[in-house]
Amino acid sequence: MSIKIVQDTPKKMYNEVSSIVNDCFEGVWSADDLLQLIEIPHEDTAFMVAYVNDKPVGYTFVIADYIDEVDEKIATIQEFGLLPEYRDSDIASNLLEKAIVFSKESKANLMEQVVSIIDQWIIPTLIKNNLRPSEIKADREISTPNEAKLILTNLRKCPKLNVIMNQLFYENNSDLETHIIENEFDLDDIPRNDPIAFGSVISVDKTEDLENTLEELKKTKVEWDEIGITFDYTL
Repeated sequence: MSIKIVQDTPKKMYNEVSSIVNDCFEGVWSADDLLQLIEIPHEDTAFMVAYVNDKPVGYTFVIADYIDEVDEKIATIQEFGLLPEYRDSDIASNLLEKAIVFSKESKANLMEQVVSIIDQWIIPTLIKNNLRPSEIKADREISTPNEAKLILTNLRKCPKLNVIMNQLFYENNSDLETHIIENEFDLDDIPRNDPIAFGSVISVDKTEDLENTLEELKKTKVEWDEIGITFDYTL
């Protein structure tokens, strides 16, 4: 099997992978979604495509931007797609190595990737390449503050979770309005009664704790709509 990885700008490489995006993400993410993603401006971007015998089988899209809130430049793997039949090969590691090289060349201090439920297959590869889980973000669509109160109550019933932030999200024209909440009383001080989502950020101290933390999160009697795991690589 002849493996080749080519790196270029997102717009130049998009056509190479547009036909395999649906298969990489089992139909939950489309080529149109990817096109919209790559059109968002960033300081630095790179798009890597993996070929097997000149056939595109996977790709990764990486960005790097200076973030004022943390006063450093962060590289983010925004998308990592690989056809299912190639996930047991070294292709994922090869793409990841290229992403790390790009992140260093962009003078970023940290590279991160958020892994969702659909792409948890990549977790062993991330750990093998020295990325470490740092937090878990759990989100739930809601429509009333009372739903948020119930989620907070259920989270408190699980002392094994290290919750570092709870957020309530509202629609504000085309943007999101966000409020950080510590307890139920904070909800009474928010002059709105129409939240659209609740999010909780849970800290993960060690790779060995990841599976246990995920299990504890699922025991909170909350039907989470999305659980994303952030992996970090210090450059």
